[in-house]
Amino acid sequence: MKNIFLLAGTLALFSFAADKFISMRIAEPTVNYHWNNLNSIKAIADQSNLPHSQVKFIIASIDSLQKDMARTARLDSMVAAPAPAAAPSKKK
Repeated sequence: MKNIFLLAGTLALFSFAADKFISMRIAEPTVNYHWNNLNSIKAIADQSNLPHSQVKFIIASIDSLQKDMARTARLDSMVAAPAPAAAPSKKK
């Protein structure tokens, strides 16, 4: 019985240590649109009257997000077929 509790506890601890990944399918024009918006936000922050430390934080945060996007992005050349509007009826 003690071994079962030890095994269950070990599995519970390992489940918290595992990395979890989220995959999103976004069309290329949408990604480009958001990428350009992030660049615009960086330019606006750079020209604003905000304190230098806040501008550095904003730009560093956006740069970090863009680096992660660029590093993990993959081009899917497969075009998904649209789902059928209604299930075909069975013939008897």
